[in-house]
Amino acid sequence: MFYIYKFSLNIIMNFIVCVLNVFIKRENNIVIFGSWMGKTFSDNSRYLFQYMHKYTDKKVIFVTRNSDILKELNDIGYKAYKLHSFSSYYYHLKSGIHVVCNVPFKTKQYKGDILGELSYGAKKIQLWHGIPLKGIGRNANNSEYMFDNKLINKILAFAKSNTFFNSFVKVSGGWNNYLMLATSKQIGHIFSDAFNLPEKNIVISSYPRNCECLELISDEEVILRKINESKKKFLLYVPTFRETSVSIDNPIENKDFRKYLKKNDIIWMQKKHLADKSTNSEHSNDVETIMLPATFDLNVLVSKIDILITDYSSISFDCIFFNKPVQYYVPDIEHYVNAERGFSLTFDDYTAGWISKNLSELEQNISDQINNRETYDDINRKVIQVRNKVYDNDKASYSSIVQDLFN
Repeated sequence: MFYIYKFSLNIIMNFIVCVLNVFIKRENNIVIFGSWMGKTFSDNSRYLFQYMHKYTDKKVIFVTRNSDILKELNDIGYKAYKLHSFSSYYYHLKSGIHVVCNVPFKTKQYKGDILGELSYGAKKIQLWHGIPLKGIGRNANNSEYMFDNKLINKILAFAKSNTFFNSFVKVSGGWNNYLMLATSKQIGHIFSDAFNLPEKNIVISSYPRNCECLELISDEEVILRKINESKKKFLLYVPTFRETSVSIDNPIENKDFRKYLKKNDIIWMQKKHLADKSTNSEHSNDVETIMLPATFDLNVLVSKIDILITDYSSISFDCIFFNKPVQYYVPDIEHYVNAERGFSLTFDDYTAGWISKNLSELEQNISDQINNRETYDDINRKVIQVRNKVYDNDKASYSSIVQDLFN
């Protein structure tokens, strides 16, 4: 019943968009951007938007659900609109190119980066939000894509080769056919398989977020100023979200670990993953911490911090891009493999740094990173090996990205 409703709604919306486009012609020099379910100004969408605003002749527009972000973007001088506003509806219909980095349209779980239901007839670009160490799409354990594949694609196998069904009925806004950015051929193969996307739709280039950020917003200026002025070490903790009810304890909640941080003049920084629905965020005040706003763009920090702790997040590869090793804190790795998303890439082959399964190991590994430079030769070699596997380009260039995606 859900899919009958879904397909019917897709037909209606796509038909309405086609009719409206008779009167509101799409223009390829207008590009609309959104990021992270409309909640942030961040990630690949933000970086590419800022570059194209400053250095191209295209009219670029950012849409958001966040009123504070909207005000700041307008104050800077960017053309930005509230997602559900008349101007946003108009430019969704007028723009010839729609760009996202996460969810293109509303799903059962998430809201869209943009109003992807209005994308039919536009060129569509999925920048994505990182190199997938963890399972994604059809490659993830217990994925809804796996359910779709069993229930829908088998029942409707006769329609899989039907162009009208695939473009007008099956997916909202024609988002069955889009370009997807990947940093290497190998990552492109993963995306193609995970999202059932033809290889010809994969664009191999660099991630915009690995380029220099062209303009900071106010929260970012404050944090970066503090990092630059402090003589202490800055540790950024970025766990990925868990989709089951099982969660791991945050290291900062452990009293002995906080003593360790204080003793070693380490400032703890973190923010919660936007897709994480857990509410555990209480911490003591006996160690210096920086709790970043939920909408903070961590990409501006990656090249600046001293230590990164993560588990299965794609931010590890951003750190590796800047030739920095990573602290992997993975006390639940067996559970993650069996009951969570699992992996798109082999964990041992695509991690470069120190791996800890408990807090004692984590403390020792952080100490090694800070004090024991003798351990770095092997680790630096692994950083280079992993970097070469997942990045085909040695340097990230905005101009090359625009050339690859838009020409």
